Amino acid sequence: MNQPRQGGIAIITVLLVVALVAIIASNMTGRLQLIANRTINQQLYQQGLWSAIAGEQLIYKVLEQDYQDSKNSVHLQQLWAREGVVVPLDEGMLELTVQDLHSCFNLNVLANEPSGGGGKQYAVTPEQQQFAALLTALEIEPYLVEQLSSTVRDWIDSNTIVESSMGAEDDNYGSKQVPYLTANAPMATVTELMAIEGMTPALYRKIRPFVCVIPSQTEMAINVNTIAVEQAAVLVAMFGDKLTLSLSDAKSLLGSRNEQGFSNIKDFFASSEIKKLGKLPTDLQKQFKITSDSFRAEMTFTIDQRRFTLTSVFLRDDKGTLAVVSRQFGDIE
Repeated sequence: MNQPRQGGIAIITVLLVVALVAIIASNMTGRLQLIANRTINQQLYQQGLWSAIAGEQLIYKVLEQDYQDSKNSVHLQQLWAREGVVVPLDEGMLELTVQDLHSCFNLNVLANEPSGGGGKQYAVTPEQQQFAALLTALEIEPYLVEQLSSTVRDWIDSNTIVESSMGAEDDNYGSKQVPYLTANAPMATVTELMAIEGMTPALYRKIRPFVCVIPSQTEMAINVNTIAVEQAAVLVAMFGDKLTLSLSDAKSLLGSRNEQGFSNIKDFFASSEIKKLGKLPTDLQKQFKITSDSFRAEMTFTIDQRRFTLTSVFLRDDKGTLAVVSRQFGDIE
Protein backbone atom coordinates (compact mmCIF):
# COMPACT_ATOMS: atom_id res chain seq x y z
CA MET A 1 0.00 0.00 0.00
CA ASN A 2 2.86 2.40 0.76
CA GLN A 3 4.79 1.75 -2.44
CA PRO A 4 2.31 3.46 -4.83
CA ARG A 5 2.08 6.44 -2.47
CA GLN A 6 5.86 6.68 -2.25
CA GLY A 7 6.12 6.35 -6.03
CA GLY A 8 3.68 9.26 -6.47
CA ILE A 9 5.63 11.41 -4.06
CA ALA A 10 8.85 10.60 -5.92
CA ILE A 11 7.29 11.58 -9.24
CA ILE A 12 6.03 14.87 -7.78
CA THR A 13 9.49 15.52 -6.30
CA VAL A 14 11.13 14.86 -9.66
CA LEU A 15 8.69 17.20 -11.40
CA LEU A 16 9.40 19.94 -8.82
CA VAL A 17 13.14 19.50 -9.32
CA VAL A 18 12.71 19.64 -13.11
CA ALA A 19 10.58 22.80 -12.79
CA LEU A 20 13.13 24.38 -10.47
CA VAL A 21 15.99 23.54 -12.85
CA ALA A 22 13.97 24.99 -15.76
CA ILE A 23 13.39 28.22 -13.84
CA ILE A 24 17.09 28.50 -12.94
CA ALA A 25 18.10 27.76 -16.53
CA SER A 26 15.65 30.37 -17.83
CA ASN A 27 17.03 32.97 -15.43
CA MET A 28 20.59 32.09 -16.38
CA THR A 29 19.72 32.36 -20.08
CA GLY A 30 18.14 35.77 -19.51
CA ARG A 31 21.15 36.98 -17.55
CA LEU A 32 23.54 35.67 -20.17
CA GLN A 33 21.53 37.41 -22.90
CA LEU A 34 21.58 40.65 -20.88
CA ILE A 35 25.34 40.39 -20.37
CA ALA A 36 25.84 39.66 -24.07
CA ASN A 37 23.71 42.65 -25.10
CA ARG A 38 25.52 44.87 -22.63
CA THR A 39 28.86 43.75 -24.01
CA ILE A 40 27.72 44.37 -27.58
CA ASN A 41 26.44 47.84 -26.63
CA GLN A 42 29.71 48.68 -24.91
CA GLN A 43 31.66 47.54 -27.95
CA LEU A 44 29.42 49.59 -30.28
CA TYR A 45 29.73 52.60 -27.97
CA GLN A 46 33.50 52.39 -28.06
CA GLN A 47 33.43 51.89 -31.82
CA GLY A 48 31.14 54.91 -32.22
CA LEU A 49 33.24 57.03 -29.85
CA TRP A 50 36.54 56.40 -31.59
CA SER A 51 35.00 56.66 -35.04
CA ALA A 52 33.56 60.06 -34.07
CA ILE A 53 36.92 61.14 -32.60
CA ALA A 54 38.54 60.13 -35.90
CA GLY A 55 35.95 62.27 -37.71
CA GLU A 56 36.77 65.16 -35.39
CA GLN A 57 40.44 64.85 -36.30
CA LEU A 58 39.54 64.82 -39.99
CA ILE A 59 37.57 68.05 -39.57
CA TYR A 60 40.48 69.53 -37.63
CA LYS A 61 42.78 68.80 -40.59
CA VAL A 62 40.28 70.30 -43.03
CA LEU A 63 39.92 73.50 -40.99
CA GLU A 64 43.69 73.78 -40.74
CA GLN A 65 44.11 73.27 -44.48
CA ASP A 66 41.46 75.88 -45.30
CA TYR A 67 43.18 78.30 -42.93
CA GLN A 68 46.56 77.76 -44.56
CA ASP A 69 45.02 78.25 -48.01
CA SER A 70 43.16 81.42 -47.05
CA LYS A 71 43.97 83.11 -43.75
CA ASN A 72 42.08 86.31 -44.57
CA SER A 73 38.76 84.86 -45.65
CA VAL A 74 36.34 82.10 -44.65
CA HIS A 75 33.59 81.32 -47.14
CA LEU A 76 31.14 78.62 -48.23
CA GLN A 77 33.30 77.26 -51.06
CA GLN A 78 35.94 75.92 -48.67
CA LEU A 79 36.26 72.26 -47.77
CA TRP A 80 34.75 72.61 -44.29
CA ALA A 81 31.45 73.90 -45.77
CA ARG A 82 30.72 70.85 -47.92
CA GLU A 83 27.33 69.37 -47.15
CA GLY A 84 26.39 65.73 -46.90
CA VAL A 85 29.88 64.41 -46.20
CA VAL A 86 29.61 60.67 -45.50
CA VAL A 87 32.62 58.48 -44.71
CA PRO A 88 31.93 54.74 -45.23
CA LEU A 89 33.77 52.53 -42.75
CA ASP A 90 34.32 48.77 -42.59
CA GLU A 91 31.33 48.57 -40.31
CA GLY A 92 28.94 51.48 -40.15
CA MET A 93 28.91 54.98 -41.60
CA LEU A 94 30.20 58.34 -40.35
CA GLU A 95 28.37 61.58 -41.24
CA LEU A 96 30.17 64.91 -40.80
CA THR A 97 28.71 68.43 -40.70
CA VAL A 98 30.42 71.71 -39.82
CA GLN A 99 28.81 75.03 -38.96
CA ASP A 100 30.51 78.41 -38.82
CA LEU A 101 29.47 79.87 -35.46
CA HIS A 102 29.83 83.35 -36.92
CA SER A 103 27.03 82.71 -39.41
CA CYS A 104 24.38 82.72 -36.67
CA PHE A 105 23.34 84.88 -33.72
CA ASN A 106 25.56 84.15 -30.71
CA LEU A 107 23.16 84.20 -27.76
CA ASN A 108 26.00 84.77 -25.30
CA VAL A 109 26.36 88.38 -26.47
CA LEU A 110 23.26 89.07 -24.39
CA ALA A 111 25.48 88.81 -21.30
CA ASN A 112 26.88 92.28 -22.03
CA GLU A 113 25.89 95.04 -19.65
CA PRO A 114 24.38 98.33 -20.82
CA SER A 115 26.89 101.04 -21.70
CA GLY A 116 27.69 103.20 -18.71
CA GLY A 117 27.86 100.34 -16.22
CA GLY A 118 25.78 97.43 -15.03
CA GLY A 119 22.91 97.31 -12.62
CA LYS A 120 20.88 99.83 -14.60
CA GLN A 121 17.42 98.31 -14.56
CA TYR A 122 15.33 98.42 -17.74
CA ALA A 123 18.29 99.65 -19.85
CA VAL A 124 18.10 97.82 -23.17
CA THR A 125 21.46 96.77 -24.61
CA PRO A 126 22.31 96.96 -28.34
CA GLU A 127 22.65 93.16 -28.36
CA GLN A 128 19.17 92.83 -26.88
CA GLN A 129 17.83 95.09 -29.64
CA GLN A 130 19.55 92.90 -32.23
CA PHE A 131 18.04 89.75 -30.77
CA ALA A 132 14.61 91.38 -30.77
CA ALA A 133 15.16 92.33 -34.43
CA LEU A 134 15.96 88.69 -35.23
CA LEU A 135 12.76 87.48 -33.57
CA THR A 136 10.78 90.15 -35.42
CA ALA A 137 12.32 89.08 -38.75
CA LEU A 138 11.16 85.54 -37.96
CA GLU A 139 7.60 86.89 -37.66
CA ILE A 140 7.24 86.15 -33.96
CA GLU A 141 4.49 88.05 -32.15
CA PRO A 142 5.58 91.42 -30.67
CA TYR A 143 4.60 90.38 -27.14
CA LEU A 144 6.80 87.28 -27.32
CA VAL A 145 9.61 89.30 -28.91
CA GLU A 146 9.66 91.64 -25.93
CA GLN A 147 9.36 88.79 -23.44
CA LEU A 148 12.04 86.52 -24.92
CA SER A 149 14.55 89.31 -25.50
CA SER A 150 14.26 90.05 -21.77
CA THR A 151 14.10 86.52 -20.34
CA VAL A 152 17.01 85.22 -22.42
CA ARG A 153 19.13 88.18 -21.33
CA ASP A 154 18.21 87.58 -17.65
CA TRP A 155 19.15 83.91 -18.02
CA ILE A 156 22.63 84.74 -19.32
CA ASP A 157 23.66 87.91 -17.50
CA SER A 158 25.75 87.63 -14.33
CA ASN A 159 23.30 89.25 -11.91
CA THR A 160 19.98 88.28 -10.33
CA ILE A 161 18.28 91.58 -11.16
CA VAL A 162 15.21 91.45 -13.37
CA GLU A 163 16.35 93.72 -16.20
CA SER A 164 12.87 94.61 -17.47
CA SER A 165 9.22 94.33 -16.53
CA MET A 166 9.00 91.16 -18.65
CA GLY A 167 12.23 89.57 -17.47
CA ALA A 168 12.60 86.49 -15.28
CA GLU A 169 15.11 85.62 -12.58
CA ASP A 170 15.38 83.12 -9.72
CA ASP A 171 12.06 84.11 -8.11
CA ASN A 172 10.18 83.22 -11.29
CA TYR A 173 11.82 79.86 -11.82
CA GLY A 174 11.93 78.99 -8.13
CA SER A 175 8.15 79.16 -7.87
CA LYS A 176 7.55 76.53 -10.58
CA GLN A 177 6.25 73.04 -9.80
CA VAL A 178 9.78 71.76 -10.41
CA PRO A 179 11.88 74.73 -9.22
CA TYR A 180 15.28 75.65 -10.59
CA LEU A 181 17.57 78.68 -10.80
CA THR A 182 18.79 80.83 -13.66
CA ALA A 183 22.23 80.05 -15.05
CA ASN A 184 23.52 83.64 -14.70
CA ALA A 185 26.35 82.60 -17.00
CA PRO A 186 26.93 82.21 -20.75
CA MET A 187 25.07 79.32 -22.32
CA ALA A 188 26.87 76.04 -22.92
CA THR A 189 24.34 74.80 -25.50
CA VAL A 190 21.42 76.30 -27.38
CA THR A 191 19.13 73.74 -25.73
CA GLU A 192 19.18 75.89 -22.59
CA LEU A 193 16.60 78.01 -24.39
CA MET A 194 13.99 75.37 -23.53
CA ALA A 195 14.39 76.20 -19.83
CA ILE A 196 13.71 79.91 -20.31
CA GLU A 197 10.44 81.60 -19.44
CA GLY A 198 8.24 82.12 -22.50
CA MET A 199 9.94 79.50 -24.68
CA THR A 200 7.87 76.71 -26.23
CA PRO A 201 8.87 73.74 -28.42
CA ALA A 202 7.31 75.43 -31.47
CA LEU A 203 9.21 78.69 -30.84
CA TYR A 204 12.42 76.77 -30.23
CA ARG A 205 12.14 74.96 -33.55
CA LYS A 206 11.55 78.28 -35.30
CA ILE A 207 14.47 80.08 -33.67
CA ARG A 208 17.00 77.23 -33.56
CA PRO A 209 18.39 77.46 -37.16
CA PHE A 210 19.35 81.10 -36.61
CA VAL A 211 21.04 81.03 -33.20
CA CYS A 212 24.10 79.43 -31.64
CA VAL A 213 26.41 79.82 -28.66
CA ILE A 214 30.14 80.44 -28.69
CA PRO A 215 31.90 79.56 -25.43
CA SER A 216 33.63 82.49 -23.71
CA GLN A 217 32.78 84.94 -26.52
CA THR A 218 30.40 87.80 -25.78
CA GLU A 219 31.36 90.09 -28.65
CA MET A 220 29.07 90.18 -31.65
CA ALA A 221 30.88 89.16 -34.83
CA ILE A 222 29.16 88.00 -38.02
CA ASN A 223 30.91 86.59 -41.09
CA VAL A 224 29.03 87.99 -44.09
CA ASN A 225 30.59 85.30 -46.30
CA THR A 226 29.09 82.33 -44.47
CA ILE A 227 25.53 83.42 -43.78
CA ALA A 228 23.30 81.30 -46.01
CA VAL A 229 20.55 83.02 -47.97
CA GLU A 230 18.04 81.02 -45.92
CA GLN A 231 19.49 82.64 -42.80
CA ALA A 232 19.12 86.21 -44.05
CA ALA A 233 17.23 87.08 -40.86
CA VAL A 234 20.59 86.96 -39.04
CA LEU A 235 21.89 89.77 -41.23
CA VAL A 236 18.68 91.75 -40.70
CA ALA A 237 19.10 91.39 -36.94
CA MET A 238 22.53 93.01 -36.96
CA PHE A 239 21.02 96.43 -37.63
CA GLY A 240 18.72 96.30 -34.60
CA ASP A 241 15.97 98.89 -34.50
CA LYS A 242 18.12 101.89 -35.47
CA LEU A 243 18.61 100.98 -39.13
CA THR A 244 16.23 98.88 -41.16
CA LEU A 245 17.49 96.29 -43.62
CA SER A 246 14.55 94.47 -45.17
CA LEU A 247 14.56 90.70 -45.37
CA SER A 248 14.28 90.86 -49.16
CA ASP A 249 17.30 93.19 -49.40
CA ALA A 250 19.27 90.89 -47.09
CA LYS A 251 18.48 87.88 -49.29
CA SER A 252 19.38 89.84 -52.42
CA LEU A 253 22.71 90.91 -50.91
CA LEU A 254 23.63 87.39 -49.80
CA GLY A 255 22.50 85.88 -53.07
CA SER A 256 24.63 88.27 -55.14
CA ARG A 257 27.92 87.37 -53.47
CA ASN A 258 30.71 85.83 -55.51
CA GLU A 259 31.28 82.11 -55.04
CA GLN A 260 34.05 82.90 -52.56
CA GLY A 261 32.12 85.70 -50.92
CA PHE A 262 33.38 89.22 -50.44
CA SER A 263 37.14 89.57 -50.92
CA ASN A 264 37.20 92.32 -48.29
CA ILE A 265 34.71 93.88 -45.90
CA LYS A 266 34.72 97.16 -47.83
CA ASP A 267 32.96 95.41 -50.72
CA PHE A 268 30.18 94.45 -48.33
CA PHE A 269 29.74 98.04 -47.13
CA ALA A 270 29.84 99.24 -50.76
CA SER A 271 26.90 97.05 -51.79
CA SER A 272 23.77 98.95 -52.82
CA GLU A 273 21.67 97.33 -50.09
CA ILE A 274 24.01 98.58 -47.35
CA LYS A 275 24.84 101.96 -48.88
CA LYS A 276 21.21 103.03 -48.94
CA LEU A 277 21.10 102.64 -45.15
CA GLY A 278 23.45 105.59 -44.84
CA LYS A 279 26.61 105.80 -42.76
CA LEU A 280 26.85 102.93 -40.31
CA PRO A 281 27.99 103.60 -36.73
CA THR A 282 31.60 102.59 -36.12
CA ASP A 283 30.62 100.10 -33.41
CA LEU A 284 28.26 98.39 -35.83
CA GLN A 285 30.82 98.26 -38.63
CA LYS A 286 33.23 96.40 -36.35
CA GLN A 287 30.71 93.56 -35.97
CA PHE A 288 30.97 92.54 -39.62
CA LYS A 289 33.91 90.53 -40.94
CA ILE A 290 34.88 87.95 -43.54
CA THR A 291 36.83 85.61 -41.27
CA SER A 292 35.77 83.12 -38.58
CA ASP A 293 37.50 81.58 -35.60
CA SER A 294 34.70 79.40 -34.19
CA PHE A 295 33.18 76.26 -35.67
CA ARG A 296 30.75 73.59 -34.48
CA ALA A 297 31.19 70.09 -35.84
CA GLU A 298 28.80 67.17 -35.53
CA MET A 299 30.00 63.62 -36.12
CA THR A 300 27.35 60.88 -36.25
CA PHE A 301 28.36 57.22 -36.44
CA THR A 302 25.62 54.78 -37.49
CA ILE A 303 25.78 51.00 -37.26
CA ASP A 304 23.02 48.37 -36.99
CA GLN A 305 20.38 51.10 -36.60
CA ARG A 306 22.31 52.52 -33.65
CA ARG A 307 23.57 56.11 -33.65
CA PHE A 308 26.41 57.71 -31.75
CA THR A 309 26.79 61.50 -31.97
CA LEU A 310 29.68 63.70 -30.92
CA THR A 311 29.41 67.49 -31.10
CA SER A 312 32.65 69.45 -30.86
CA VAL A 313 33.41 73.18 -30.84
CA PHE A 314 36.64 74.43 -32.40
CA LEU A 315 38.14 77.82 -31.53
CA ARG A 316 41.14 79.51 -33.15
CA ASP A 317 43.08 81.93 -30.95
CA ASP A 318 44.80 85.18 -31.90
CA LYS A 319 47.96 83.26 -32.80
CA GLY A 320 46.07 81.11 -35.29
CA THR A 321 46.14 77.97 -33.16
CA LEU A 322 43.06 75.79 -33.52
CA ALA A 323 41.81 73.73 -30.58
CA VAL A 324 38.76 71.72 -29.50
CA VAL A 325 37.29 73.55 -26.52
CA SER A 326 34.21 71.41 -25.83
CA ARG A 327 32.74 68.00 -26.59
CA GLN A 328 29.23 66.75 -26.03
CA PHE A 329 28.36 63.10 -26.37
CA GLY A 330 24.96 61.96 -27.56
CA ASP A 331 22.22 63.55 -29.62
CA ILE A 332 21.25 66.51 -27.44
CA GLU A 333 18.70 68.10 -29.76
